[in-house]
Amino acid sequence: MARISEAAINSQLATALAELNPKWASGQLLVESNHVFQENVRLRPDIILRAPHSQPVVLETEFAPARNVEAEAKDRLGLTVAASGESVDQAIALSIPASLQQDQRDLAKRIKTAAYHYCVYSQYEVFPSRWPENGWLEGNLYDVARCIEQLMVSERIVDASLKVLESAVRAASMRITDETQTGFPDLERDLGRVLNQMPGEQTTRMAMTIMANALCFHAALAGQYDIPSLERLLEDRETPLQHAVVTTWRRILEDINYWPVFKVARDLLIPLKNRAANRILRILIGSARTFEDLGINSRHDLVGKMFQRLIIDRKFLATFYTRPTSSVLLAELAMNRMSHDWQDLESYPDLRVADLACGTGTLLSAAYHAILMRYRHAGGDDADVHKSMIEQAMIAADIMPAAVHLCASQLSSVHPAILFENTCVYTMPYGYRETEASGIALGSLSLLQTDSVLSLFATGDHQVAGTMESGEATQFALPDQSLDLVIMNPPFTRPTNHKKTEVPVPSFAGFNKSEEEQRAMSQELKKIYRKLPGAAGNGNAGLASRFVDLAHVKVKPGGVVAFVLPFTVLRGRAWQATRDLWSTKYKDVVAVTVATVNSRDRAFSADTDMAETLIVATRLENGSEQLAQHILYVNLLRRPKSLLEATEVARLCRALPGDSHVGTLRTGEDVLGTYIRASMNESGCAALRSTSLADLMLSLVQGRLQMARYRRVHDLPMTRLNSLGQRGLVHRDIYSSLETSAPYRGPFEIGPLGDAPNYPSLWSHQASRERQMRVLPDTEGRPRSGCEDKAVTVWQTASRLHFSLDFGLSSQSLAACMTPTPTIGGRAWPNFTTEELDWSPLLCLWANSTLGLMAFWWEGSRQHPGRALLTITSLPALLMIDPQALTQSKIIQAAKLFEHYQSQELLPANEAYRDPVRQAIDRSLLVDLLELPYDILDPLDQVRLQWCSEPTVHGGKRTRPAQSS
Repeated sequence: MARISEAAINSQLATALAELNPKWASGQLLVESNHVFQENVRLRPDIILRAPHSQPVVLETEFAPARNVEAEAKDRLGLTVAASGESVDQAIALSIPASLQQDQRDLAKRIKTAAYHYCVYSQYEVFPSRWPENGWLEGNLYDVARCIEQLMVSERIVDASLKVLESAVRAASMRITDETQTGFPDLERDLGRVLNQMPGEQTTRMAMTIMANALCFHAALAGQYDIPSLERLLEDRETPLQHAVVTTWRRILEDINYWPVFKVARDLLIPLKNRAANRILRILIGSARTFEDLGINSRHDLVGKMFQRLIIDRKFLATFYTRPTSSVLLAELAMNRMSHDWQDLESYPDLRVADLACGTGTLLSAAYHAILMRYRHAGGDDADVHKSMIEQAMIAADIMPAAVHLCASQLSSVHPAILFENTCVYTMPYGYRETEASGIALGSLSLLQTDSVLSLFATGDHQVAGTMESGEATQFALPDQSLDLVIMNPPFTRPTNHKKTEVPVPSFAGFNKSEEEQRAMSQELKKIYRKLPGAAGNGNAGLASRFVDLAHVKVKPGGVVAFVLPFTVLRGRAWQATRDLWSTKYKDVVAVTVATVNSRDRAFSADTDMAETLIVATRLENGSEQLAQHILYVNLLRRPKSLLEATEVARLCRALPGDSHVGTLRTGEDVLGTYIRASMNESGCAALRSTSLADLMLSLVQGRLQMARYRRVHDLPMTRLNSLGQRGLVHRDIYSSLETSAPYRGPFEIGPLGDAPNYPSLWSHQASRERQMRVLPDTEGRPRSGCEDKAVTVWQTASRLHFSLDFGLSSQSLAACMTPTPTIGGRAWPNFTTEELDWSPLLCLWANSTLGLMAFWWEGSRQHPGRALLTITSLPALLMIDPQALTQSKIIQAAKLFEHYQSQELLPANEAYRDPVRQAIDRSLLVDLLELPYDILDPLDQVRLQWCSEPTVHGGKRTRPAQSS
């Protein structure tokens, strides 16, 4: 049989690729052509793909084993495409399976389904970089096409553009400030009136960002419908620039579309004085022209990213911006599990996808792009479906008018020239309506109690429209169980707070709401929840948990929910009802975390130091389906660096074998992370690099010691702390600094330790005095006036045994300690009273062994690197050695061991791998006391090393194993 040539297969490949994206047809895809590059007209790239406003991508191919293809792809980087003057920043080396060369039967079909090996070369600096660094990606032609689409915008250019935009917005804002201070004090107030915001720096920057966004759209529309270019307006010396821009935008609004973009921008521009307006427009037009020259694709959400960076009021609104890579990862994870038939092109407008806390629309935009990519790959031109998708399928709501307009801008910008009548993008009322008697609104959360609410914009009622402005109240209809996908990064603020604050209800304090208004909103939320059975929302968890309820109410059976949530959702007691909801009403729950050091690097949002997790789950369709008894923990070594890597991570998650308990996520030979399937209550599996540690801890929970590099499994008598005694009091029942007058919840004042105190206490941490298991009291309680009897009652909880709540693994040595005499516990060291007093030494000794430290770390919340946190209510769940299973002689032996070790210095917990005292305690407990064989100590050494190498343990300290001498 004749063998097909490489040139022939390239032609067939190009034809197949053109079917997967209409933008690559009509001369945008060249095969085996010369005169392509300015530097060398004789060079013939195998395939070069171009699309309007995108960077070119070169595809070099070779039949396996493809020994030369990488060098050829690498050599194409930095060359200039003659037809456009654009630089080649991205090239793909593609190894074609030999079977396609040897057998030509059904070749067109087999080209799409064959398994290709490929890698990407990118030029960001002087030298090209390869992804993956080692090995090859593997996928079919659809995966290759997805890769090409992600590469068509250079991230180098994206970074450069962000700097341009930030500089322009700051410079334009300074002009507003100058005008305000030199005779036009109403200027900032006028901008605030348009945006429904208090005047000030935040509002000014919002206004300038929205105007910059409109100018970018203006540049995209120029040349269509006789819209003059920005250059033409600048060159017109007879017409003032402000007047020319306002006139042009009015024409766009009246004759074309884009109320979401140009209406608010025009209203912001009109109040500006002519001199200031012209200066500002020239600054912002400069940035728009730069973006146009660079060919930035709207999917990178530059304006939205800049918009969130400039928001100051994050403290209470918590409107953190979702990073583009995080958005793509979450959207692809969700799309990969949707039951929709992507081949049915007629059904796409029937989809209902919503973000009810949309902000600038990054997540919804990522979901929209993921949908349109599937439409293209099914053979459709997404321009054909854009109008109906915008009008029907993509639903967004938020309380911030400016953010909502940018969200609508992102959705519309996919095809700027396509007309549509309206959008499903709403600005939600928040607080009192026009009059207090009209009721109170909670933004999107008002939808918890009804299928529809009125939407608001600025001072009037308004739906973000496409071709017309509506001055009438707009009904936002969203029936329960109607959505195919709910995707959100909801606000994280909490309405309850034990700390002293000037803000009565922090979760409702945005937009300078009065104390009365905040309390009214809080009461309204409580009223709604009284009518909401089985709700997951919890005040201590914060508003994000309320949005989980909202998603559950609105998503249809078989639909998908996808969230960016705080890491504590996996462990925090306040989030237990949320986890219960997912366990009983959902299936195939996935939690994606980042197992690295800094909290900022563990976040999927920008500009936050809070570790986060991505949650994706499918709502059960009927009771016969398997419940989400297990959760798939995906622990990435880092956040995805690029949109391509984010897409690849989602693809790898989709391809994981269902019967695999643990494993590694690899792209090529590069390790991207690990995965573990475990109970939803075993959240210690999250943000974990070593799967063998998960195996050890999961077996330890079952009372077995099972270690890597060790054949045998040993039974260990394990139990939970709550079976062994009684925890002490919440520290506020002892002393609260917030109480200044009677009646007092806590009967004591806590002060310096005196001689022979009546009520000695161990109140707070001080690592330097807590290196030994025997710890002295640090303060004493003095009964408040009239509280003497209550003080005696509290004293009945005093004990010698204390457990840490806020355990700094990278700085502190002790998970538990014992005082020489009974002592009141405190905020950091609550008491624990054992049923039998002689159990205490054993429990303290176990808690400070390596396995005991790991049990604390496993049970604790690991929101911050190098720290494990327990609450007083979660302390009883701590995994402990069970003294009830030991003989009295063993209890006495344990007491003697404690007496031997109690005054010996211990290193911080993260240095257990090199702590001779800690290792001696391990040996005494496991070998001498429990009589396990001596040969367990070698694999235990490996366990210590692995545990101390975990980022959540060492917290980046130089004392971690890799940094030690």
